[in-house]
Amino acid sequence: MNQPAIKVPAAMAPEIRPWTLPSCREKNIEIFGKEHAALICKPHSTAYGIPSGFSTGTLLDVDLTDPKKIIQFVERYGLPVTPYAGQSERVEKRFTSNDVFSDKPEQDGLDIWYDALNASERCSEISLNPECALFNNFKDKGRSQGTEVANLIEDIRYKKEQVILLDDLVTTMAFMQLATLLFTGKAAYGDRAYDYALHQVCISQNKEIIENRFSQLRMSLQMVDASEPQLAVAKPGTFEMDEGTKIWVSNQFKTIEVALATFIDLAINPQPEPHTFIQEQTLRRMVNRNLNSQNPIYGSLTRAWAIQLLETLESHFSWNTCRECGRPYKIRQQRMRAYVKQEDANEDRFKERNNARDKNGYCCKAHEQRIRRKNDKKISNDQMDKIARKMDGCDQ
Repeated sequence: MNQPAIKVPAAMAPEIRPWTLPSCREKNIEIFGKEHAALICKPHSTAYGIPSGFSTGTLLDVDLTDPKKIIQFVERYGLPVTPYAGQSERVEKRFTSNDVFSDKPEQDGLDIWYDALNASERCSEISLNPECALFNNFKDKGRSQGTEVANLIEDIRYKKEQVILLDDLVTTMAFMQLATLLFTGKAAYGDRAYDYALHQVCISQNKEIIENRFSQLRMSLQMVDASEPQLAVAKPGTFEMDEGTKIWVSNQFKTIEVALATFIDLAINPQPEPHTFIQEQTLRRMVNRNLNSQNPIYGSLTRAWAIQLLETLESHFSWNTCRECGRPYKIRQQRMRAYVKQEDANEDRFKERNNARDKNGYCCKAHEQRIRRKNDKKISNDQMDKIARKMDGCDQ
């Protein structure tokens, strides 16, 4: 029997709490002597839920190399912020009040970040666990720590706005994307999960970003890249590494899997008690418990995603394969933005659905529309060719 991977509160909270949808603009700012791209955000409306299928649909489509695509995503769904060191809570609070500036922003910003880390029993425990070393990504002064510093600098923003470093958002989304690929891969493809996850990262527009933040994957990705001709024709879930490579890669994934499971669990449950274990490094054996009502949990897009992902993994629905991207999904994402009414969010989340397999379906509405545009363009080109051939015949 496998030994428990990491001591965490393993819980599934059914309630998705509201969070702020911002309007954003991009701005370059200087902190710690370096220039960083950042988003200046102000509250626009409130989100009460994400559409069903979001975690296996839109989330995996976002191009993390394109700031304009990230802004579009943020304005539709909210800010993907890390739960580590209490950042998701601070971000939501700043939308209500953010009128504090400092004469020593760099020192005071770091103090805020470390004070929050040390004040959280869960985060302190994670910071000391070598299997969760990936959380050090958020410690970077150009990411989560830098966000705290930037918010204390005058002349960057107005009092009703807040600053989020772009690399901070990109890092959180890299965690969200890789966690989704890995755990849906385990559920849909079993012992071929690592083959699937590596294949998806290799063909992803975000490969370099993910590789930079998950350095354990670098050698694995290089080994899979050696099979590039095979990758080009392989469908998701069909690519397989040779046995020797698979054993080596699985060892690299072990610590990544623990860290990503912990990331998901922390997003849902920042409270420290009671403790249980994630057995066999899997998410689907989490034990439900009641949240401590004396410690309110703030809503965030990251938390809503984590809850939906676990519900997807636990649901009895069959896995389908998207005709466009080839990724597994259970429920097609119909709506392409967050819900701004509580009743609409509840109706979608608790809707009774048919479990019939969708052999020719799409993971989201956007992918169906993409295929339709391709087909329409092909038909238009064929018609033009037909007209051109007819005209050529008339000229002879």
